[in-house]
Amino acid sequence: TSPQHPGVIPSYTHKGGKHSMSIQDYYADLDELFGEIKAETKKEKLDELLSEADEIVGQIKIEIASITNPNDKKEALSKTSSYEKKIQAYKRKALLGPQDGADEGPKLSSVDKSKQGLAKLHGAREMLADTEEVGTKVLSDLAVQKEVIKRSTKTMKETNQELSMAQKLANKMSRWWRA
Repeated sequence: TSPQHPGVIPSYTHKGGKHSMSIQDYYADLDELFGEIKAETKKEKLDELLSEADEIVGQIKIEIASITNPNDKKEALSKTSSYEKKIQAYKRKALLGPQDGADEGPKLSSVDKSKQGLAKLHGAREMLADTEEVGTKVLSDLAVQKEVIKRSTKTMKETNQELSMAQKLANKMSRWWRA
């Protein structure tokens, strides 16, 4: 917490891009986004807003990594975790619909309920396929990066050996000239 304002996370400024944003600015953006999410009824727009919220949380995590004070870092991580839980709850609600039955409106026939359930199941299947596709791409990228790192390490070792040999030769030549 800030010594000037107990209970308030200090403002940490992000230097990337054309303008700087503090963690507090990101939190304010999330709060504003949650207001839009609550009011949104279209699934496509809701998914877009939730994706944007995930991106903001990712930026916050990047900023948190630069916090040096352990107490401030812990507080920021805790607050960010609560935002992540809120996002997950909205995603769950978007996928499964309201859980308490209060938002369902008029009673539906069993056929309509079955159709709704099937639509939710298809939505979940699509989300699973998208997630699997992203996971596959990430694994592929990681494999490529692993190979690049291996080649770089090998090249570095070879260069180090050649430098060591060159140093030995330079030392021998230096002794010969001094003699």
